[in-house]
Formats: sequence, C-alpha cells, structure tokens
Amino acid sequence: MFDPTPEMLARLSNDPYEVHGMQAGFQLPRGIWRWMFALYAIFFLGIGAATGRDTATIFMLVISALYALIYFGTASVLHAQKGPEHISPLDRIGGTLDTWTGPMDRGTVAAQILAVPAGFAFLGVTFLVIRSTAGF
Repeated sequence: MFDPTPEMLARLSNDPYEVHGMQAGFQLPRGIWRWMFALYAIFFLGIGAATGRDTATIFMLVISALYALIYFGTASVLHAQKGPEHISPLDRIGGTLDTWTGPMDRGTVAAQILAVPAGFAFLGVTFLVIRSTAGF
C-alpha cells in the first residue's frame, strides 16, 4: 500500500480536469487579490488627493480607475466562467504553486505579484506627501 508523504500531498493538483500538469484558474489565495486591490486603491486615492485639482486631471484619474476596474472585472468574469475551484495550493501547509521557473511558496508568489501594485501605492503616497509639504 502506498502512503503519500506530506510533501506529495502539498503538491497535489487542484483541478480534477488538468491536462499535462497545467491547471485552469488563477490558483491565488483571496488574500493576494485583496492586497492587490487595496494597493491600487491607495495609489488612486493618493494620486487623486495630490493632483485632482482640475477637470482634466480628474477625468484622467477616472479613466485610469476604469482601466483598473476592467482588469479586476475581467479576472472576476473569467473566474465565474470556470466555476468554483478548490482551495489554492498556497493555502495548504507547505503548499507550492507550480510555475515556469519551478515551485514557489506563498511568500515568493505574493512578493512577485504584489511588487508592482506596492510600487504604485508608494508612488501615490509619495505624491501626496510632496504635495502636502510643498504648500501648493
């Protein structure tokens, strides 16, 4: 009788219909999606508070926010098309996400995915601080 080790169980597939080791779906924990949304919100709030003084700037910010909404909305629509998924492999103890460069743990995946949104949030906060300290 074969008893799988905990390491083998952590690397089990989430998708019962997988083909060639590839799984449909995003496989990201909800927390990463929420952090991404929150970081983009910080960016838009910071930029809006720092630069939103005239109609043209506000119009540009609304257009940019709509693009972000399209980004998250498309992900939601695609997820709804597939239907419910099993939990993310990153939510399992010792679970890893299989990528082109090899398996990655939760911290590594979060760092790679949230690096750009965190940079944008930092930019938005920086513009707000500069605007508030410059006195104009």
